Amino acid sequence: MGMISRVRGRIRSDSFSKIPSMKSEDKIANIVWLLSLVLLLPYWAPRGLLVALGGAWLMAAYTCLVVPVLISANYKYPARWYPAAVKLSRDIARKLRGPTARVVSVLKAVYAPVENAELIFVKMTNLSTMLSQLLLFTACDRLFVEHSKLTSLYSLMFYNVVTYSVSYVRELCLKEDWSPYVNLTRNSQVKHLAMSATKIVLEWTKAVTFIVTITFVLLALGLEQGLDNYKPTALYTIITGIYYLLTERTFLELWPIALSAMKLERLEGMEPLYIGVWSRGVTTALAVPLVPALAWYERWRLAILVFYVCVWIHGRHRLGEALVKMNEACGSLARFRRATAEELATVEDVCAVCLGAMSSARVTPCAHFFHADCLRRCLATSDRCPTCVRPYIFC
Repeated sequence: MGMISRVRGRIRSDSFSKIPSMKSEDKIANIVWLLSLVLLLPYWAPRGLLVALGGAWLMAAYTCLVVPVLISANYKYPARWYPAAVKLSRDIARKLRGPTARVVSVLKAVYAPVENAELIFVKMTNLSTMLSQLLLFTACDRLFVEHSKLTSLYSLMFYNVVTYSVSYVRELCLKEDWSPYVNLTRNSQVKHLAMSATKIVLEWTKAVTFIVTITFVLLALGLEQGLDNYKPTALYTIITGIYYLLTERTFLELWPIALSAMKLERLEGMEPLYIGVWSRGVTTALAVPLVPALAWYERWRLAILVFYVCVWIHGRHRLGEALVKMNEACGSLARFRRATAEELATVEDVCAVCLGAMSSARVTPCAHFFHADCLRRCLATSDRCPTCVRPYIFC
C-alpha cells in the first residue's frame, strides 16, 4: 500500500506540474471575449425582432451603452490571440501596400471626371445648397414623421419665407439712401424718370411681398389652414432648423456678425473662418447618422443620395475648403507671438492698419503691434512690416 501511494504521488506530481496553470488575467480575458460575443448577438438577430422591441432607437441606445464598454474591456484585458492578429494584419497591410497604391492611383484617374463635376456642382452654390437641404429634409421626413406627406416641402417653403423676411428686414436696417429717385450722375440733381419709376415700383413690390408673406405665415400658423399634411415632430424641427440655419447664405452672413458682437479675443477677428468650419462641420455631422438609419429602414436610394450629396460632397469639398482656409490663416500667424497684457498696457497704441484700439495683438520681429486679422490680411499681399516696410526675419 505504501508503494502504491508513493507511485501515485510521483505520477501526480510529474504530470500535473507540466500542465501550465492559467493566469487570472487570461481567465478574465477569455470571459470578456465570450461575453463580448454574447452581447454582440443582437446585431445578428432578425430585423423584425429588433423592430418589434423598439426599432432603430433601441438599437442606437444599445450601441451607445454596450459597445464602448466592450471596447474598453477588451482593451484592458486583451486575449492572447489579439497581438498575433494585429501583427498578422500589419504584415498583410505591409505586403499589400504597393499593389494598393497602384489600385488607388487607377481609381483616382477614373474618378477625376466625377470630381470635376462635383466641383462644378459645389460652385453652383444656390443649386447645391437647395438640393442638400431638400435631401436632408426628405430623410428627416421619412425617419421622424409618421405618415409623412410633403412635410419636407412645407418645411422648406416655410424656412424660405422666413429667410426672405429676414433678408428684407436686414436690407431696411442697412439702407442709407431712402430717396425714391435716381439721379443721372452721382453729383447731378437731375432725376432719371424711367429709373426712378422702376425703383419706386421695385421698392413697393418688395414691401407688398413682405406684408403678404408675414400675413400668410400668421394665418397659416394661427388658423392652421392648408396644413393638414404638415405634422412635424420636435426632433424633425430641431434637426431641419439647425441644418437650414447653418447652410442658408442669408444666415451664414449673419453668424459672423453675431459672433463678432461677443468680442471673443481668442478668435482674433477670424470669426468668418471659424463660422465656416463650425457650420460645415455641424451640418456634415447631422447628415452622417441619417445614412445608416435610412439603410435600416431599407430606403437605399435615399440613403445613397444623402451620403453622396450631404456627406461626401458637402464634407469633402465645402468642409475641406473651410479647413484649408483656417489652417492657412492660423499657419500664417503662428510665426508671430501674441502680445501680453503688460505690453499692450505699456504701448497704449492703435493698430497701424485699421487705426483701432488693441485689446489683443500680434508682435512682429521688428516689435510692431497689429491686430491678428489685420496682420493676416497684410501677409496675403506682402511679407514686409506695414509700418517700417522691413522683411520679417525670425531668429
